[in-house]
Amino acid sequence: MSDSTVSPWPRRAAWLACLATFPIFLIGGTVTTLRVGMAVPDWPTTFGQNMFTYPLGEMLASTGVFWEHSHRLWGAFVGLCVVILAATIWRCERRASVRWLALLALLGVVGQGILGGFRVTENSPELAFLHGSLAQALFALLSAILFLESQAWRAARVVQAGSRLRTLAAIALPAVYVQTVLGAWLRHSGMPLAQAVHVLFAIAAAAIVVLLAGELLRSGDTSLARVGRWLRALVWTQVALGILAWISVYILTGPHNPVSIGEAIFATAHVACGALLLGACVAALVFVRRSAAVTAPSAAGSSAAPRPLEAVR
Repeated sequence: MSDSTVSPWPRRAAWLACLATFPIFLIGGTVTTLRVGMAVPDWPTTFGQNMFTYPLGEMLASTGVFWEHSHRLWGAFVGLCVVILAATIWRCERRASVRWLALLALLGVVGQGILGGFRVTENSPELAFLHGSLAQALFALLSAILFLESQAWRAARVVQAGSRLRTLAAIALPAVYVQTVLGAWLRHSGMPLAQAVHVLFAIAAAAIVVLLAGELLRSGDTSLARVGRWLRALVWTQVALGILAWISVYILTGPHNPVSIGEAIFATAHVACGALLLGACVAALVFVRRSAAVTAPSAAGSSAAPRPLEAVR
């Protein structure tokens, strides 16, 4: 299939879904940081009123209500964007694998909405932890769809991805995701054990990502090297934000004291940067697998000239 016959709408819908989803980490992260997850005690209504027609004046009257209600409204917007993505991909995309990823994303965002509602009605910190953890998984899934729809992926060139690179790409994604889950555990429990495990595993996860970034930069492929630069920048930014958040919470403020400005900024930014780092790990895995898939026919002794991956799918 030539580029001229590939519809641009799935790629545009994927960009819309990802760009809409990322701010939820800033808004939802602020809700958790400020400890206002129960500022609105009912669901799906807001203080007994329709969520979408709740008066702006009442929403602005309380900081907690503002952030929690904003989180609900933005979550509904994300749901709409994922519905658009799924419909567009099922209408325009021929690859069955991408179609099923889009359907999984749709089921995921519906499940996230219901889970968030039960978190409120049950006043459950455990469901809040699960809600935050699955949000990262949903963003990773949307990122995978975005990269699979990207022009860079479609313009694949034959580059041999070594076994070390393939292994690191396969390990980095689950490692970073586990670290985001440990971070959610710490934020929703405040347990000293969660803090210790999160800090110790951060060292291992960061080391894996740094090694992966180095391999990508040495691969000789433009797309892989670009992902490597993003990974390197994001992992060090994430480490810096984690240190600043830890200092703000555990040294300057104290974990059980009123939230300081430093905690509000650095802890929430740490959550959001973690999502971007997870997305970059998804990109690494998708593009490394692309290189392996493109190389495979050539390695098998095919006499045909190398072709773009979309031409052989």
